[in-house]
Amino acid sequence: MQARQKFFIGLQDVGTGNHITNKALIEALSNAANVHGLMVGQSTGEKDISHLTWIVLNWKLVVYKRPGACETIEVATWGQSYKGIQAGRDYDVFDSNGELIAKATSNWVAMNPETGRPIKLHPDQIEGYKMENGHLNFEGFTFARQAPDLPFVCDKELTVIKSMIDMNGHVHNSSYLDLAEEVLPDGVDRKLFDDIEICYRKEIKPKETVRLEYISDGITHCVIIKDISDDSVHSVIIMK
Repeated sequence: MQARQKFFIGLQDVGTGNHITNKALIEALSNAANVHGLMVGQSTGEKDISHLTWIVLNWKLVVYKRPGACETIEVATWGQSYKGIQAGRDYDVFDSNGELIAKATSNWVAMNPETGRPIKLHPDQIEGYKMENGHLNFEGFTFARQAPDLPFVCDKELTVIKSMIDMNGHVHNSSYLDLAEEVLPDGVDRKLFDDIEICYRKEIKPKETVRLEYISDGITHCVIIKDISDDSVHSVIIMK
C-alpha cells in the first residue's frame, strides 16, 4: 500500500537558481511518511495511542530534476522491508507533469515514545502498510556507517540553536543539512548536490556544541558531525 501526497514549493524551499533544496525534499519525504503512518494509525499525532513512533536512521536521495518556487511536487512512498526494530521505506518524487524527478530510500527504527527505547516490530504492527517486498529503488544498496577516506579540509565548532530542535527534543533530521552547510567552503555551500546520503548515529540535544569536520577530494564531499566532549559521531553526511 502506497501513500501519495502533494506539496507546494514555497520561497523557503528553494536555493540556487530557484531550485528546490535537498532539505525541502527531505521534509517532503518525512511528511509523506507521516501521511502513510496516519493511514495505519501510527502518525506522529497518534503516538499516545499506538505507543510507537518512528525515528529515521538513514536517508539516500538522488535528484534528477529540480522544480522551482510556486510549483507542486507529489511524493509516493511505500514500505519495502522490515526486520527486528528497523523498517525500510522508499520514495518516488514527481513534478506537476507526472515526471519522475527524484528517488529516495530510508531506514527507520520503531521507538516507544514513553520509554525512548526501541521496539521489536511484530507483524501486526506492520501489516497495515502492506509492505512491497522487492520494490526497491536502489537494488543492492547498503547504507554507509563510516565516513569515506577523504582528505581533511577544515572543521568548525557550532552550538545548535533552538529553531533546530523538533518535537522529539533533539535536532530535526533535515536540520543536519543546515549544520553541514556551515562548514562547507564558499561556493560549495550553495551547491545543490544531486546524490546525498545521511547516516544518523546519535541524537544532538538542545544547546549542544558539535564539531563539523569537512573532508573532500573535490568530487565527493563529506561532513562528519561529532560530539566535542568525547569525539563520538552524531552523523555522517555524504554529498556528490
